[in-house]
Parts: sequence; structure tokens; C-alpha cells
Amino acid sequence: MKYVTAAALLLIAGIARSETWLQRYHDAQHTSFINAPVDPMNQETFRMVFDPSQVDVGSGDILIHYTDPKVESNGDLYVPMRAAGTPVVYSVQQITGGTPGWTFTSDYVRQPSTAWEPVFDFAINNGLVYVMRRYGCVSILNEADGTPVDYKCSTDTDPTGQPIWIVSPFTIDGNGNVFWTVRASAGADINSSIVKLDTSGNIARADLATLAGANQIAANNSAVAISPDNSTIYAATTLANQTGGRLLALDQSFNVLWNASLRVDVPGCHEARLNDSGTSSPIALPDGGAAIGGWSSPTSPGCTAAECPVSEGFYYNFDNTGTMRGCYQFGWDDTMGQITLNGTNYLVGKHNHYTASPSPFFELVVLDGTTMQKVWSYLAENRDPVHGPYEWCIDAPTLFKVTADDGTETGYAVVPSESGDLFEITLFSNPPIETDFPVGGPQNAAYVPTVSIGGSAYTINHGQVVGVGNGM
Repeated sequence: MKYVTAAALLLIAGIARSETWLQRYHDAQHTSFINAPVDPMNQETFRMVFDPSQVDVGSGDILIHYTDPKVESNGDLYVPMRAAGTPVVYSVQQITGGTPGWTFTSDYVRQPSTAWEPVFDFAINNGLVYVMRRYGCVSILNEADGTPVDYKCSTDTDPTGQPIWIVSPFTIDGNGNVFWTVRASAGADINSSIVKLDTSGNIARADLATLAGANQIAANNSAVAISPDNSTIYAATTLANQTGGRLLALDQSFNVLWNASLRVDVPGCHEARLNDSGTSSPIALPDGGAAIGGWSSPTSPGCTAAECPVSEGFYYNFDNTGTMRGCYQFGWDDTMGQITLNGTNYLVGKHNHYTASPSPFFELVVLDGTTMQKVWSYLAENRDPVHGPYEWCIDAPTLFKVTADDGTETGYAVVPSESGDLFEITLFSNPPIETDFPVGGPQNAAYVPTVSIGGSAYTINHGQVVGVGNGM
């Protein structure tokens, strides 16, 4: 089940753009910001099934974290494919001009111990595609035709059969170095580690317990972030019981620059747990700081139900020395996007008030990128008579801005909802300005990405990649 309209063919086949989306969260800083406007969303431009098991499941929970589809400047799409089986079969499919091109099938096997299905990821750089494999290994493909050109493992030797899993999406810095993290069980040659593949094909790694503290392991689904000048690596760790989280700042040789706790009990801020079922990843801020969110519970030490509502969590912001300078009361499964408007850096993400009285409500929020104070929000009003409002199913937004003739910048967010709609929201508009377009039926817990390089925006609904753009 796949079709492509004429509008999509024009974008995919004929319109060259300088913008690309080649790794999770768009770039190594995890800004989710693009330098091109998304078209008015008035027509479906693309639809392709990538996970047949989810097409007809109705509105029930989907406990799978999908990675971002990737988009080249010429409009070529690269889609993560998932096929039911034992084990599940994962592939990468190239789409050129609306037509399927090459397919590479991986032998990736997920960790056995996580409730949600973790992220199966791939990333593209300089004509090469990096794809997760089993045993902590990576296949490197020729982007043009999908043929394998190299094979690298997190260990010094091929660890066939060893209990090692890549547990983070890939991050590629501005120099072409590729980073990921692994977990390992007893009997493996390595412990949970951060791994770097440099442009000469050399593997370097460091034990996260040594860097972060005894018994620390990689946070699940948490991609490392890289500072804008490529000098600093930010990586998140946790204890096996998903408490005691840390955010590390490392240099390119994996020396520790600072090591910050994700539990600071002060008014308005408590522990941010890096839950195995989440995808919260660090974001690297323009001033050298970093931020990350996590889950919380009323049973967390120092918490009450009022201070730590179920499944909301906290989002921490650290300066370039690792000193906490702000905290916001929502962090669950959220990697906030970043946008600079009229000289000020903002973070954009969700705040789902699951337990609010008299009824839940769901905001898209804009925070000051330093203080973490909320400066604007949009309240979801997408309701039905049975379920009430639908929550924002955002693991990260797509952000862009438009500059007026007088130099004033206006920001926009493109985000999906559990209602089965894709929204474009004008930031700081009052009254709020939004457009939405139906991309499929409602689906609970559909924490999915949106991607764009300008023109159509792509999201995921019921196991399908859906493009929405301007059909006029």
C-alpha cells in the first residue's frame, strides 16, 4: 500500500534543496530546526506502509519507538522498515522519485528487557549510511545503491554471539565522527560504553561506569549530543533500576569535563528518571550548556503527588560548567527542539498534564532556553466526545522560522497529535494560529517524529510514513 501524488513527485524528484535531515533530531545538537519553510498543509503528498503490523490496529497503544525517516536535499527518502517475525525484521528502504530503490535488511535484535520496543536507527553522512546491527555492530553502506562497504563493531574484535546491544540512535558531529552507546550483559567483552567511529575507521570507546560513577549504564534510546563547535559530547547515563541519572560532558577523547546529577530537590524541581521506555536525549545549547528531560513519579524520593504528577517529570538545563540553571516540570519522553527568534534561544516541546483536575489538558510549550521559564503555550483543543482532548505524541518537533522585511522573525512548530492530525502552530501568536491536517486515525502512545527539509512535512501514523504539503 503506497501511493505518491504529483505534488510529491515534484518535491522528491525535481526540486533541489540545500536542507537535509540525515540523523535523529536533524543535527548533532538535536535542535530539530530546519532552514527552510514547511509548505501550507492542505494536501497529502505521500503515503507508504513501513510497518504492516500497525496499519489496522485501531486506536490502542503502540509501544514502539520509531526513528526519523531521513531526507536528502534532492528529496530522496530513507525509511526504517519493520516486518513482523521472530525476531522482528528491520530494514532501511530508499525512496527515489516516489519509487522504491534499494533495501538493506539488518540482523538487528532488540534488547530483551525493555517494555517498549527500542529505537532501530540509521544515519547518513558523506555518501555513507550507518545502520544498527546485532552484537553492538554497525553496517556501513553506499548511499547510492545500498551496497555494504564496511562493518564495524563496538569491541576490538567481532563479538558474534555476545550480549551487546546498541541502545542509542546515531549522532554524527560536524567532523564526520559517528557516536553511539551500548549496553552489555555479563560475559561480554565490554561493559556499557560510549563508542566513537572516526573518519579514518578507528573505533574508540569508554566505559560509562568509569566516566559517570559505579554501576552507571547508557540511558536507553538516548542519543548523545555534540556542542556547536564539535568540542563537547553530552551523554546520559542511569542506574539499571532507572534512577540516579547523570548527564556527562566529555571532550573528544572521552575525558570528563563535568558530571551532573539529574536529581536536585529544590522547589519546582525533583528527580528526572531516564526511563527505559522513553527517548529523552540531551540537547546541546548555543552557549555551551546542555539540557535533558526525564520521568517522575509521586513515589520518587522527596516528591509529593502535587510536585511530581504521574509521568510528567522534569527538564533540566545546565550551563557550560555543569551547574543547573533552570528546571521545568515536564520531561517524560521529550527531546525539546531549539529555535532562536529575534536574538533569544527558546526550547519547544510538550507538556501533557495527565492527572490535572478536573480533567487532563495538553500544551505545546515554549520555554526560555536558559531559565526554563514558560513564555508561551498552545493548548490542544482536538477533542472527541468519548476520549476528550488528545495528548501531543511528540518525541521531538520540527521547527522553522520566517523573516519579515523588517527583520522580525516568526517561528513555527510542526507536531503530531494522538488524534491522528498533523499541526502547524505559529509560535507566540495571540490568539493562537494553527492549521491541522488529518493523516490517519487516532492512536494512543504514538510517540513519533516529524521531519522536513522544507516543502512537505513527514510524520508517522498507523505504520505509515505520511507526507503533507501544498497541493495548490
